[in-house]
Amino acid sequence: MRTIAHLSDLHFGRTETKVVAALLADLERHRPDLVIISGDLTQRARSHQFAEARAFLSHIPAPSLVVPGNHDLYPLYRPFARIFRPRNKFHRNLPGHESLPVWTDDHLVAIGLDSTRSLRWKSGALKGAHLDHLEATLAHAPANAARVVFLHHPPSSASSGHPYETLVEHDIDLVLTGHVHHAHVELISGDRGGSLVLVQASTACSTRLREDANGYCLVRLDGDHMEVGIQGWSGEVFHTIRQHWFEKKAGIWRMTPKPPHVFP
Repeated sequence: MRTIAHLSDLHFGRTETKVVAALLADLERHRPDLVIISGDLTQRARSHQFAEARAFLSHIPAPSLVVPGNHDLYPLYRPFARIFRPRNKFHRNLPGHESLPVWTDDHLVAIGLDSTRSLRWKSGALKGAHLDHLEATLAHAPANAARVVFLHHPPSSASSGHPYETLVEHDIDLVLTGHVHHAHVELISGDRGGSLVLVQASTACSTRLREDANGYCLVRLDGDHMEVGIQGWSGEVFHTIRQHWFEKKAGIWRMTPKPPHVFP
């Protein structure tokens, strides 16, 4: 079994110290195998905001993978930097973190895709090169490993370029996104059979709230079973506010009642 903590939209530069500390404490309590952050680590890609994000990453009690969000690129008021080296600060301030990170072990392959676009502010899209990278990575993945893709933009805000049908065809089990600051879990079926689970996380620790309070997601994968827990901020601690369970039969994920024989 593997447990993934999925965080998004931290927006350092617009955070509350109390929430950040409680978030780290909850991660310490659950001890995930991997922490995935699907973009927007900073509010305006400023160096001191990246420094806060880097300090946060250093305190996470597990390996971490990150992809940039649109807020992590040079802002539009820096047009030349935005066009010619949009991710320069992301790479310089987060050493060891690539735009297309990969995690592989016997039970899990997690592939990060950079959906940001330098000539757009909010929206994003994937390119053919992303799918080439996906195929090349999956070609060397363990046969029975769960397949996870994570990126910043969900399909609702990137209608021009998220090939979810292609992801289903590549037997992706789980897609993790952020951007909209709203926790959402959905089963997506392919036109030609197959399915995957889409999980969107709300903002983990930012004061830039929309529909949801601060929160993140805990995903447990065990063979053909998956549990998605939504962790929400009570004002004092993070706690589980709802859970979803899925089972894979004949290559197709389906929502199911809690399987007590798999998850405690």
